Amino acid sequence: MEPRSHFHAELDALKGRVVELSSLVEASRQGAVDAYFRHDLVVARQVIEADRAINQKTCDIDETCLRLLALEQPVALDLRRIVGYARAVINLERLADEAVKISEGTLAGVGLPGDCDMALETLANHTGRMFSLASRALAEDDLDGAMDVCRLDEPARELAVSAMRCITEALAKQQAGPEAAVRAILATRSLERMGGHATNLAEILVFIIKGVSLSQQCQPR
Repeated sequence: MEPRSHFHAELDALKGRVVELSSLVEASRQGAVDAYFRHDLVVARQVIEADRAINQKTCDIDETCLRLLALEQPVALDLRRIVGYARAVINLERLADEAVKISEGTLAGVGLPGDCDMALETLANHTGRMFSLASRALAEDDLDGAMDVCRLDEPARELAVSAMRCITEALAKQQAGPEAAVRAILATRSLERMGGHATNLAEILVFIIKGVSLSQQCQPR
């Protein structure tokens, strides 16, 4: 095999590992959300335990990226792919960390019932869609899909604000206890951050394909 052919085969394998990691993170994200709304302690513990494997895979991919950068001296698109995948796994790991936080909150007790739970569930579904689109875009080099994620970023922030308002009003009216309100607030923050990491993944794909660095509003810096 030609040296460059071998290098590009390694690049393809690296991308496959990033996609595989994305699937593991999605399982944790969905598990954490399900555990929170169903108060499923078994699933919450499974999410927390699964984070070890995610952390290990993140370290392995990062080491591969460093090795390829050091030994192959890539340029242009190849360089952006390696740097982009290294940045992507950081966001994937951090998104999984938010899933762990939600699961730990589930183990601590139930959240808020009623309208606030519905607001949180709407936010969870929205950010879940963002992550699904971002993961697919990264796997398929789909720039249009990446921009779809960008367009969902601001609505995610608005949904988080709405959920937070519901929680604070319920607390002020003594419709919720302080501990349950705190758990709901922390869950809201984690879900909002998940949307932010999904947006980061979309921005990373734009960087890989176009060589353009974007802000979280998906506009060129």
